[in-house]
Amino acid sequence: MNKFISFFTKPIIPFLTVVIFASFGMFSKLGDTELQPMGSATHAAISREILRSNDWLTLRWPFVGDFYQFPPLFFWLQAITFKLFGITDITAKLTSSFFGFLVILATYYLGKLFVDEYVGFLSSMTLILTPYFFRHSRKCELETILIFFITLGIIFFVLSEKKKNDKFLLLTGLTTGLGFFAKGPPAFAVWGTIFVYYIITKQFKKFYNLYFILGLVLTIIIPFTWIIPQIIYRGDAFYKGFIINQVLGKIYGGDRPATNLVEKILNYTFYFRAFYSYYLPWSVTGIFGIIKIFKEKIDNLKILILWAIVVWVGFTLPGYKDDYYLLAMFPGWAVINGFIFKYWTQKFFKKIILTTSLLSIIFAVITIFTPIKFDKTRNPEFKILASYVKKVVPETERIVTYNLYPYDMMSLFPWYFDRGIIALSNDEKQFLEITSSPDLKFVFFKVEDYENLNFKTKLYPIFYCGRFILASNIKILEPKIINL
Repeated sequence: MNKFISFFTKPIIPFLTVVIFASFGMFSKLGDTELQPMGSATHAAISREILRSNDWLTLRWPFVGDFYQFPPLFFWLQAITFKLFGITDITAKLTSSFFGFLVILATYYLGKLFVDEYVGFLSSMTLILTPYFFRHSRKCELETILIFFITLGIIFFVLSEKKKNDKFLLLTGLTTGLGFFAKGPPAFAVWGTIFVYYIITKQFKKFYNLYFILGLVLTIIIPFTWIIPQIIYRGDAFYKGFIINQVLGKIYGGDRPATNLVEKILNYTFYFRAFYSYYLPWSVTGIFGIIKIFKEKIDNLKILILWAIVVWVGFTLPGYKDDYYLLAMFPGWAVINGFIFKYWTQKFFKKIILTTSLLSIIFAVITIFTPIKFDKTRNPEFKILASYVKKVVPETERIVTYNLYPYDMMSLFPWYFDRGIIALSNDEKQFLEITSSPDLKFVFFKVEDYENLNFKTKLYPIFYCGRFILASNIKILEPKIINL
């Protein structure tokens, strides 16, 4: 029995356990659920448009216009994924899932780099057992690519300190630049952490170090390989789309600015509420890790605390906030948890690794042989209706949506139906004006709204599917019921 247990405590076993959990957790059952609005379906359609237009300079949101919400790196990688593996819901999630997998491995290495192999194992398991991380990884989203490059930038910085080799700062500059190229200014959390650390540790000479300066320059040069061509060829569109609407818009609160004192207080305390709800229980256990770090005076681990503070403050100052933004600090927070978990569990670490490794095998079997879903289905009708709608609605025709959230529809229609929309509220007069046209019009709405319309006899249902109906103002087909 002892030999059996000792086998499972070899360094390769904890690492393989993490790899099994990460790979099956990230890549299994990606096709079970549809892409969700607002982000995932939009990002997938934009990536597909790159291949259709062969324009790799300016991102375009089909049927909407130029897309300057983010830099292009993620979309380029997603377009390449489509080119290699085809365009499906599964392949649309591969890039995000792949970087989610890499983030888990990077967290393992980060824990090992700071403390030891066991802390690396516990840290990565903390991340694996964070549902909120998996929720955003298994989509067509940009969070994991940003988190990966931030984590990699911190790793290279730690190596520069640990090995007394400032050349690693060049790699920090490279990865931070790629992080900016993926999702913009949040990637600068890496340099923010470094700046604060040098000041606290009184390493002021580092600010004049050649490799520190070159690293910063490299971070700036990489995104400017995209920004400069945009300025040359797109000019005002780039300034308005990226600089004004996206960067400055988020600083000033986007479409939901705080307008009074109560809203401002709630805005500045937003991440306390988010962190101690979405990130439980690790948001609590990490506090014990911080206490232990200060109690034991473990200076190198304070880098992780600074990382968390810089991300927290950096996202608190702008007006616009979202709960998933804190994922940008979570690999570091996971290592803080791994550190305290080591103290709490070191007497049982062999049994923990043995149990976890066996559970990873069970988890892999479950994902392969059971119908359990890992993601929530929200709009299955769009995936089912896709082929039918594309056959009936001409490519040049926009579909009228009635009393449906326009941004969700702007996201789902281009991806699934490959059609644009004319979004209407529940104004029946305006709706009647459009549908009374002698030209053929297509209408998409909920079954309940169709049943409540006073003029429904002037519309002719084409497809019934779940909650939705596609109808036309001129009868072209007999109604068909499509089962979910």
